[in-house]
Amino acid sequence: MPSPPPQIVFSNEVASLDEWAKRTGIPLTTADALGTNYARARRWLSSIKSQLVQQHGWSDVTPTESRLLFDIECPSPYRSSNGLPRTPNMRLQIPVNASSFFSRERRVQWEMVFHSALFPAMRHKVPAIGDLLHLLQCLLTGMLVLVKEEPIEGGIDRTIRALPPADWVGAHERQLTEIFGSAHFKQLFRAASDNRVAFKLERVPRR
Repeated sequence: MPSPPPQIVFSNEVASLDEWAKRTGIPLTTADALGTNYARARRWLSSIKSQLVQQHGWSDVTPTESRLLFDIECPSPYRSSNGLPRTPNMRLQIPVNASSFFSRERRVQWEMVFHSALFPAMRHKVPAIGDLLHLLQCLLTGMLVLVKEEPIEGGIDRTIRALPPADWVGAHERQLTEIFGSAHFKQLFRAASDNRVAFKLERVPRR
């Protein structure tokens, strides 16, 4: 029986981000620096939204909350035999400021976005969704990780990946350098290229 595909896990715990910062050699920045990088990424984030609306049938949810950069939705791709949607519309929300990801009051909101069926269904089929995931992994390494669990004798092997594939990082060198600067990009590419850094393996005993 094949193991289930990797799942996206959202966490805004600073300790998790700090652990990945030490692992990757990409230090946690100050709140101001993070805000600056995220602001530089807004044009790319908005371009991703435009691709989804213009090419993939997404539409704006109105009115858009002022703290959101965009709020869009699309019909569920999961259909019954008679063509009716099996699930509600898929919804994607991205904040204006990175600090919103760390708000305790909004944690459930982001879990609903990133733990939904959206990313498993579309990240390989719709390049813009994959780009969004990878960009956020670069901006906030450790906040969004891919987790694959495989049963073993006596427990579970859990493989966790916090960075995009090195091929993706290299293919987007220009955009990422504009956001982070040359030195940060080089460390990001180095970390993404090293499986011992980009991946973490946990062995969880069966309870």
